Amino acid sequence: MDKWMLMSVLVLLVSSFTQANADTTIYRFSKIIDGTGEVLDARDIAIDGKHIRAVGNSLDNSIEGALVVMEGLTALPGLIDAHTHITYGLSSYPDGDAWAALGQVERAERYEASKVNAAKTLQTGVTSVRDLNADQRLDFDLKDAINRGTVPGPRIYTSGPGIHPFNDPLPEGMETASADFIRQAAEKRIAMGADWIKIFGTTGSASDLTSRAYYSPEAIAAAANAAKKSGIRITVHTYGPEAVNAAVAADVTSIDHPVGMSSEQLNAMARAGIIYVPTVDHNRYYAQHGTEYGYKADVQANLHVFVGRNIESVRHAHTAGVKIAMGSDAVLSGFGENTCELKAFIAAGMTPAETIQTATINGAELLGEESKLGRLQPGFEADFIAVSGDPLADISAITDAVTAVMKAGELVVDNRAAPDQINKPNCGTLY
Repeated sequence: MDKWMLMSVLVLLVSSFTQANADTTIYRFSKIIDGTGEVLDARDIAIDGKHIRAVGNSLDNSIEGALVVMEGLTALPGLIDAHTHITYGLSSYPDGDAWAALGQVERAERYEASKVNAAKTLQTGVTSVRDLNADQRLDFDLKDAINRGTVPGPRIYTSGPGIHPFNDPLPEGMETASADFIRQAAEKRIAMGADWIKIFGTTGSASDLTSRAYYSPEAIAAAANAAKKSGIRITVHTYGPEAVNAAVAADVTSIDHPVGMSSEQLNAMARAGIIYVPTVDHNRYYAQHGTEYGYKADVQANLHVFVGRNIESVRHAHTAGVKIAMGSDAVLSGFGENTCELKAFIAAGMTPAETIQTATINGAELLGEESKLGRLQPGFEADFIAVSGDPLADISAITDAVTAVMKAGELVVDNRAAPDQINKPNCGTLY
């Protein structure tokens, strides 16, 4: 190599090093809590672009970069909401039948409302969501806009429309859905580009607290096999134990909502590593917002009873060693209340550290992103939240005191200078 070429290489290396330093920012906290719920022996997080470069103490002595002091704040990983309906939105929420209004609204209004839902989700500290059951390709379009950076919002892992009798009416002459019919339904979602397959194993949603099976175990297995063949994941909706055995036999990734599982079912879920997404708090939300949906006092009372049953199911599942992930099941005006679910886990007897895990490492495992999300470690996505207070003493530090949010190296929420703007949801009374 002649001296001119050597000088060119050296200039290039120096330029690259300078650029890397120019992109480095060090955030200094009072405390850092990892996704395991453990306090790290560290105060600094160094960010390079979209990723974490280093976590430690006094990093500004060893890493060149701008220092931002997050005075009095505690850092945690960006949170994961494992069950949302981010495209269910209206421009306003008057008293009455919000579901009927949602069915009548034009797609353009739905899409604009979904942007608002996405922004509200970030305010809660949630930087990634799994969105389950959306129509008109709204979830795909919103995901693309967020990925392009034209719309602020969390990462979205999509399912498109869930497999459901309404979305997948039986052809003439078929009385019950065959395994082949459900396999084809799953393949349609895969062809659409869905990240997940969602199958409604039973009835149950909003004010409908029933749990009657929709599909046979063979049909659920066919959907699961189609998903696995394409390298994507599958979840089963069941409001009770009715579809749990079929879901376990099909080796699905997660089971959402159910109450009343037997000890045998919980032990089988734990052995299979199936993650339980209880969505406890959404029924509290429906009761508390009853006038918005036209739910009368008896319906609201039934919803609170179901919450109590769900909390007991979480208690038993946790004791059995089933992994639990936070899922809000947020719809319509429920965005901004995404993390109220954490209070339900505390009510079920989980410690604050275990509760933090549901929205970090367990959520990341559910998504298959455990090497990317849910931890504050070098190489991981630069997702963190900054809260006032100590969430290991009181989980309300997360639900009520998220001061700043970073997603992929960008500070997408920063209320340090405007604490009155901090999202403080009304999580109400569980039951």
